Amino acid sequence: MKSRPLILSGVAVAALAVAALGFFWPFNGSADVLRFPATVEIQEVRLGSKIGGRVKEVLVKEGQVVEAGQVLVVFEVPELEAQRRQLQAKVDAARAERDKANYGPRDEEKEAAKAAAAAAWYRFARMYLGFREEEKDQAKSELETAKADLKRAEDDFTRIAALYEKRGAALAEYESALAARDAARGRVEAARARHTMMLKGYRWEETSEGFSEWQKAAAKADELEAGTRKEDKALAEAQLAEAEAKLREIDVNIQEKDVVIPTKLGRAVIQVLAVRPGDLVPANQPVVRVLRAEEQWVVFYVPETELGRLQLKEGVKVEVTIDTYRHTFPGTVDWINPIAEFTPRNVQTRDERRNQVFGVKVRIDRDQSVFHAGMAAEVFVPAKRLP
Repeated sequence: MKSRPLILSGVAVAALAVAALGFFWPFNGSADVLRFPATVEIQEVRLGSKIGGRVKEVLVKEGQVVEAGQVLVVFEVPELEAQRRQLQAKVDAARAERDKANYGPRDEEKEAAKAAAAAAWYRFARMYLGFREEEKDQAKSELETAKADLKRAEDDFTRIAALYEKRGAALAEYESALAARDAARGRVEAARARHTMMLKGYRWEETSEGFSEWQKAAAKADELEAGTRKEDKALAEAQLAEAEAKLREIDVNIQEKDVVIPTKLGRAVIQVLAVRPGDLVPANQPVVRVLRAEEQWVVFYVPETELGRLQLKEGVKVEVTIDTYRHTFPGTVDWINPIAEFTPRNVQTRDERRNQVFGVKVRIDRDQSVFHAGMAAEVFVPAKRLP
């Protein structure tokens, strides 16, 4: 009866020994290739829109394989389309202003400016030289005629007044003769003023104004002849460039209405589809999660104590197996974590150094379609034989 516990203890020790041998077997000193447990991982990409809005169409479903450039979700963007029409009108206006600045004034505008300058010069010359002799003689003749009319009106008034005092003329005749005399006096004064003006000519203020008007018209003609200034051309170009840049910006935003598979992403599988038609989605929120079908790898961890044995560096060829298939798949070491990982907070003993590991990522070179995220795999890595 006392021997059974001893037998059971012996069996237990033997079992532990076998388990220990199985654990350390991949790392024994006689192996040329070490085997490591690994896990298949696939890159996950979250796709969305920078503008957001109301979902118009959902063109895919979960689990569907999609290609680069394929549209997944479409948003409604009526506001952006209206803004684009406004910006397009501004671009057209800015381009017209640019062309107008480059072409300069039309020939008809130049000819009109020259004619206006010539007319202003003649007006100034007429003011400077004064009235013609014929105009002066005419004014003098009009003054003499007005004086003669006044003399006749005064004589008539004198005669009518005498008769009116003797009751030989009516009051109406008297008043009519008086009004005719006064009107004749007014015409004389007007004719005398006009004759005096003809003799003196234009005032210096009028002459100076005429000269200034001529200079202004001549400067305008010279300006049109010289064409548009360089600064105005540069301003027109800058305004056009600004309008075109805003149009390109709105075009980029409008392109965001379509959530597509990026060209660099390549073929992918829809993992999660988080929206339906009619959903209102804020900007910059992922709406689709995809798995990059052509970017698969397996990750395994190498204990620090075995790192020196492995011929491990980027580009090294290794072999990968999965439980589903018996044959091996070629792989290439793509990345080695330069920082060790450890489950406890720190290493306390020498034996615990086996628990301090370095992560290694292996890219699968072909036959990636049989791999799925989370699969268990094994990696065979060339190793140095220990003496």
